[in-house]
Amino acid sequence: MNTQEYIESGILEVYAAGGLTDTERADVDRMAALHPQVKAALEEAHAALEAYALQHAQTPPAYLQDRILQQIQQLSASQASNHQDTTAPTQITDAPEAKVLSMTQAQQLARHSRLGNSMRAAAVILLLISTATNIYLFSEWKEAEQELTIAQQSVKQYAYETSQLEYRTDRTENFLAVVRDPETKAVALKGTPQHASAAAKVFWNQQTKEVFLDPASLPKAPSDKQYQLWALVDGKPVDAGVVASSSDVLLRMKTIEKAQAFAVTLEPKGGSVNPTLDAMYVMGAI
Repeated sequence: MNTQEYIESGILEVYAAGGLTDTERADVDRMAALHPQVKAALEEAHAALEAYALQHAQTPPAYLQDRILQQIQQLSASQASNHQDTTAPTQITDAPEAKVLSMTQAQQLARHSRLGNSMRAAAVILLLISTATNIYLFSEWKEAEQELTIAQQSVKQYAYETSQLEYRTDRTENFLAVVRDPETKAVALKGTPQHASAAAKVFWNQQTKEVFLDPASLPKAPSDKQYQLWALVDGKPVDAGVVASSSDVLLRMKTIEKAQAFAVTLEPKGGSVNPTLDAMYVMGAI
């Protein structure tokens, strides 16, 4: 526990109100001697409790003053009589005289008694206030921590959505650049008789030899299969790359130097060396 935590623990207020054991008071005295901040806080606690007690002090009623005075006089007379030895053969003449307190002294005695009670009450009040404050601050800290966590998650989600948007924007710009390039030839791939509803489109740049596939109209491939693009070059099929997944974006495939047609077949995961002709879905001539 550091010095500030020790000061905020409330032990100084309890010390000022006289609510600690001797061992605990010795520990506070040691801390005050070692740390000027603790000593200053302890003095403030004393001053605060004294101010609180004096502010709420009340003048005792007249009947209470008379009663206190009578009790003090009776106590003094009793103490004086106890000092006389009735069995002694000689009288002791130097016995101390009974001391009678004045009204002012009696009021001061009563005030000190009330001050002690008020200080203890003030210590309890301050301790409760300190505890409530600590609980409130802890609650506020936890709430702020939760809000920070939510804010961080929101920032991450926003960053992810932004990156996805930028990705789609880039893909769209690339798609437009490919489509609008005069050297790009669009090849429509139509479904085979077994898969008449299937369709795809290839964009082949005859200058850069880049090939892009739009597989949006192909059926979803089974989990253990994936589509593979083929280019027909001089009557022989050439692998143009596998389709990672059915998507609505333009996929970059392998470059093809020359081709007379393109076709897509459904192959095992990872692709095949040669196309499975009975699993051909679409085909289109250039």
